[in-house]
Amino acid sequence: MVNPLLLNRNSIDAPSSICGKCHLTATGRSYKNAIAQPKQREPLIKFIGQVELRNHRRVYYQNDSYRVEQINPTREQVTYSYDIPDKAVDYLYNQLNGCIVTPEEASTVLKPVAKNLNLPFTCGHKLDYYAQEVLVVLVALGKASLSKEGRRYFYTIA
Repeated sequence: MVNPLLLNRNSIDAPSSICGKCHLTATGRSYKNAIAQPKQREPLIKFIGQVELRNHRRVYYQNDSYRVEQINPTREQVTYSYDIPDKAVDYLYNQLNGCIVTPEEASTVLKPVAKNLNLPFTCGHKLDYYAQEVLVVLVALGKASLSKEGRRYFYTIA
């Protein structure tokens, strides 16, 4: 007898001692329906651009949010990522249009509406980092430009 733990459940050719049809029926799916159902499409992930600060950041868009991934340039490995709702990007753009700001200044603009926009941080230094990632999205979209003075970055919102 074949050990059921060693079987690949995705295999159509089930051994005669264990009926694949019975297994699928026991789980609430018929054998015919399991094969006939088309796979659902994954949401499209669109690459927006790459911004270089001290580390590289890649910006993607999926559904109604942006994803900013920090990439370690020596290993080409993602070290962290933030998901940013497009509402937060639009809000910051509308509030700071025509201004030159730092991430700390941008976080003071986001702080009063952080809960309403469902941001993961509502105050403190983590909101500063989050605001910087929102500004990185604006740079990747071409709605802002980036300049560096010493170790500090300034964002000009166009």
